[in-house]
Amino acid sequence: MSEQPATHRFSIADGDWVAASSSSLTQMLAELSELASRHKEEGDSLRKLPPALVEAFHRHDVYRLILPRDLGGAAVDPLDYLQLVEKLARIDGSIAWNFAIGAGSALYAGYLPIERSRAMFADTACCIAGAYAPFGRSEIVAGGYRVSGRWGWASGVDQARWMVLGFNVARDIGPKVLQALAPRESFHVLDTWHVSGMRGTGSTEYEIDGLFIPEDMTFQMFKSEPRHSASVFRLPGAFFGAAIAVVALGIAQGAADALKQLAVNKRPHPGRPSLRDHASAQYAVAKAEALTESGRLYLRDAVADIWRNILAGNPVELAQRARARRACVHAAEASVEAVDLCCLAAGGHAIFQGQPFERALRDVRAAAAHLMLQRSAMEDVGRVTFGLDPLSPVF
Repeated sequence: MSEQPATHRFSIADGDWVAASSSSLTQMLAELSELASRHKEEGDSLRKLPPALVEAFHRHDVYRLILPRDLGGAAVDPLDYLQLVEKLARIDGSIAWNFAIGAGSALYAGYLPIERSRAMFADTACCIAGAYAPFGRSEIVAGGYRVSGRWGWASGVDQARWMVLGFNVARDIGPKVLQALAPRESFHVLDTWHVSGMRGTGSTEYEIDGLFIPEDMTFQMFKSEPRHSASVFRLPGAFFGAAIAVVALGIAQGAADALKQLAVNKRPHPGRPSLRDHASAQYAVAKAEALTESGRLYLRDAVADIWRNILAGNPVELAQRARARRACVHAAEASVEAVDLCCLAAGGHAIFQGQPFERALRDVRAAAAHLMLQRSAMEDVGRVTFGLDPLSPVF
């Protein structure tokens, strides 16, 4: 018998919660949005998630949001999770990114022995950070591996309890790529996150030298069979791409909202038309909203198609993964274009730190620089369209 979708449901038309059972999620979104508005500058200054948001993430059990209930999770529908991320990103991209990565990384739990997962996710402070790319090297030893290496893009590392790491295993029959989880205190966290955009994500680098990794803490993300039967663990790698693509969409929608507010509040120079009377500004706001709306609906439909297939007990087809991946890149590219339009229409206001435009510009470009949202990801989809094998090992 297939699982039923969660009862939490967003309205695609207006983005508001419409189910009575979603009241706790509505409350969480309201509080996190208010805190994000108050502390986003602090996050930029600290280059990590502000303490007030760290505490709120624990209080609202963010890191177990999409986990099944037998692992202590809220079993929130993946589509609702994506819309939560986007709504937060309208306020602040970095805080939304921490939310997206923090909640989404819980999917690693499905690839570990269930008793391991239950112990690791037994409380609200179970955040995972790190990169599953195989930047590490290993030596096979009794009971597991001894791993060394350096990884980057550890978003949320400051509040993490666990780190994910990818590494290569040398074998006579060819190399093998594995991922693993290990306690954060086992790693040396480096202070390298000095960037222009998405400053508050804390996406710095980390390293280890000869750390022992038990065999049962290793897995092959998106390639091996999940050890837990919950449908959420069958989501493909494209779902991670969607989680960061909606951050870009939220940033772009926030810029469009700011342009609308500026058009209302900006007082024109004597004898000159107001901003809202300028045809160029009218085009910019309409086009920006068309870009974000189309990107949102296309991405949501692609992910929903995959989720329906999983709930029905069917495998995710290559064509479905390809559609979701191109929707991710399209959403990011559309978001960048939308923010550019809003900044151009805002004129001189766009360069002031007291306005949201310059922040949106650097944040959306930083988000779009993620490997899963780059041009190369769209090129890989093109390979599949032409009947070639994808280059990505976890397509």
